[in-house]
Amino acid sequence: MTTTPPPVRPELAFSLRLSRASDESSSIDVQRRACRAQAVALGFDPDTAVEYIDEDVSGASALESRTEGMARILRDRPKVVIAWRIDRFARSLSEFLKLVEWAEKHRVTLATADGALNTSTAGGRLVAKILASLAEWEREMIQERVTAAHEERREQGRWISGKAPFPYKVVRRDGKAYLAEDPEAFALVRKQIDALLAGGKGGSLAATAEPLPIGRQQWRKLLRGVVLRGWREHKGELVTEADGVTPVQFGPEVINAATYKRVQDRLKELEAGERAERRDAPWLAGMVLCSQGCKMNGGLSSRKRPLYKCENGHGSIMRDRIDPLVFADFRDKHGNEPLYEVTYSGGIDHSAEMADLAASRERVTKAVAKVDGPALETLVAKLNEIEATYARLEAEHDPEVTETWTPTDTLLWEA
Repeated sequence: MTTTPPPVRPELAFSLRLSRASDESSSIDVQRRACRAQAVALGFDPDTAVEYIDEDVSGASALESRTEGMARILRDRPKVVIAWRIDRFARSLSEFLKLVEWAEKHRVTLATADGALNTSTAGGRLVAKILASLAEWEREMIQERVTAAHEERREQGRWISGKAPFPYKVVRRDGKAYLAEDPEAFALVRKQIDALLAGGKGGSLAATAEPLPIGRQQWRKLLRGVVLRGWREHKGELVTEADGVTPVQFGPEVINAATYKRVQDRLKELEAGERAERRDAPWLAGMVLCSQGCKMNGGLSSRKRPLYKCENGHGSIMRDRIDPLVFADFRDKHGNEPLYEVTYSGGIDHSAEMADLAASRERVTKAVAKVDGPALETLVAKLNEIEATYARLEAEHDPEVTETWTPTDTLLWEA
């Protein structure tokens, strides 16, 4: 009978962890050199060390989730584990205490290259727990400072970090980043919005998204959101000024309130089932009926010629056979009528501005319930101002439009 010998525990291990590959100050090479020097100081041959490396891994993550490095250390149980600093082991107090308890249970010594930690003694284990508490406190303080700095930048309308959202660009003024107009991108977006609002063959989301450097889903999200107004949302809430009502202007408007409302109405129409006609479909797709009364949709023959195909498979007919017949019939019955030019006059539409005011009124109403004292008086004054403006616009609001049809010299069949 043979037995499998237990695995040999490494005498010495280096625990190397890097949060970001771009961080040269704490690169793997920097950590390795420091760990080798500390190994010599502790009386070990650094060439015998087994390296356990976690790259692009946060120190706040669970020990077991670091599959390339720390999780293997837990499995292999080296007798001595050296890390560059205590935060290379963990930045979470609970995870570090878990590591210390594991080390005590399996008689593993934890040490750091800067000499701040060595758990081979009772005093070293106490220091380890104190240092872990300080490391977590430092991490929380950093998070609070970063959060406060980001909030301040948002209130000032500054761009925090990263690539500018399409169609803006980032510019720097006095060393600070702001969003500014990208003239070519603005012009392209406005052109595609005009096409979307015009409808027809080129007015679908897919068609209007084609010339853009973003996909159709990103285009839909852009149209639905507040970016095109020059605003921003944070955690689902509109970023406002100190009054809690007025949106912070992060960049110039791409479209105004009236156009924004028309875009939202157009999106609702498309979602309700209105779709632009397929650009490669014959004109009469969906209107021609087969001998059994079924709709005939557009398609292509085996030679890539356009035709009409019954949706239930009863047959097909080439487009160049039926379209001329329909055109001739239309021309005979209606073609000699003049083409009319339609103009619109009158009408005052404040619906977009009123919608903005209604949203502001909702925000200030929520804010009133949360404050007291002088701030409450300011919000009440703001609410009264909104109500007065809304009442004025409502009194002027008269969207009824006069429609005038003027015949032209062009006949309908020619058009």
